[in-house]
Amino acid sequence: MAIVEDLEVLTAFETRVLPELERNIAQFDRLYLTIDLDVLPAREMPAVSAPAALGVPLATLLRIVEPLCRSGKLQAVDLVEFNPLFDIDGQGARTAARVAWQIAHWWR
Repeated sequence: MAIVEDLEVLTAFETRVLPELERNIAQFDRLYLTIDLDVLPAREMPAVSAPAALGVPLATLLRIVEPLCRSGKLQAVDLVEFNPLFDIDGQGARTAARVAWQIAHWWR
């Protein structure tokens, strides 16, 4: 398992991130997914206590999540760090809801 930082996700998604993800999916029989919502850029997820200056855009995060959900190995998912006290006009709530909906839609 490797740590991949946001800048690398943005610059080496096809060449490094997806192959690493595929190796990890193949390596394990069961997967547990935690999505820390403060990985998203502050403009997309204001409702966290530590907003990301750069972050991983929602569309990219969903490209990472999809193969995990479709793998047949995913056992549980949680979304963490959402804080409605920091939300702006419900933007963070809508983003978190979209992530949850998309996971439910893809999960086998």
